[in-house]
Amino acid sequence: MSAQLTVIPPQELMRQSTDIATVCKDIVLASSANIQGRNYVKVEGWMSIATAHGCVASAKDVRRVDGGFVATGEIRRMSDRQLLSTGEGFVGEDEPTWFGGTIVTAKGPKHLLKRQDYAIRAMAQTRAISRACRSAFAHVVVLMDAGLSTTPAEEVPDGGFDNQTVSQLKQSPPAQTELPKDDRAITTKTVIKSVEEKSGTKNGKDWKIYIIKGANGVEAGTFDKKIADEAILWRDAGAECDVTVKPGRKEGSFELLSVKEPDDIP
Repeated sequence: MSAQLTVIPPQELMRQSTDIATVCKDIVLASSANIQGRNYVKVEGWMSIATAHGCVASAKDVRRVDGGFVATGEIRRMSDRQLLSTGEGFVGEDEPTWFGGTIVTAKGPKHLLKRQDYAIRAMAQTRAISRACRSAFAHVVVLMDAGLSTTPAEEVPDGGFDNQTVSQLKQSPPAQTELPKDDRAITTKTVIKSVEEKSGTKNGKDWKIYIIKGANGVEAGTFDKKIADEAILWRDAGAECDVTVKPGRKEGSFELLSVKEPDDIP
C-alpha cells in the first residue's frame, strides 16, 4: 500500500505558527541579543521554537576548511526523525573575536587573542543550529515581533553590520599642533599616519628607534617598542588618539612618551 500525503490547510498551519509564537515569545525575547539597537534571536530562542513544533535541532560534521571551521545543522521531527531543514554554520579566520586580531572599539583599538579550537568548533555548531532553525521557522519570529531580526545573533559582529563604531572613531585630521619648546610634555589629538623604524650602531651598541608622524604635523621618536606597537595599532585603526611628546635631546626633535585613547571618548 502506497503512503498517502496529508495536506494541512494553510489557515491551520498559520494558526499553529501563531500559537507557537505566543507560547515562545517570552523566552525568545528574554534570550535575544541587542546589538546596535536591534534585537537578534539567539540559539536558545531558535531551539525553543523548534521544540514547540515537535522538532529537535542538532549539529554534525564539524570540520576544518580553507578559511575557518564549518558545521552542518539539522532540524528533524521527533515523531519519525524526518529531516525538515539544514543549515551551515561557519566561523572564519577573518573574525578577530575567534581567530585573534585587532578590533576598533569605542575606546580605540583592542588586540584579541585566538580562541582555543574547541571554542571555535562549538561556535560553528551553534551557528549551524541557528541557521537551520531560521530556514524552517523564520516566519514564527516575525509573528512574535516585527522588529525582531531573523538573522541569528551568533552571526552578527559585535559592532553590528553597519560598523558604526569604526566610522564614529575616524575623524578629520585636526589643525597643526604647536609643539613645546621647553621640557614640558604636551598631549595632542591626531590620527597617526605612519610609524617608521630606523636602526644602527653607535659606540659598538645596536640601537633602534621608532618615529611616528601624525596628520596634524606632529613627529616624534621612541626607543620603547611597546609604545611603538601601540602607535601601530592606532595607525592601522585610522582612529584619532592622544599622542604625548616632549622636546628631545637634539634641537627641533621630540620624544614620544605615550599613545593612548582620547580622554573625551567614554
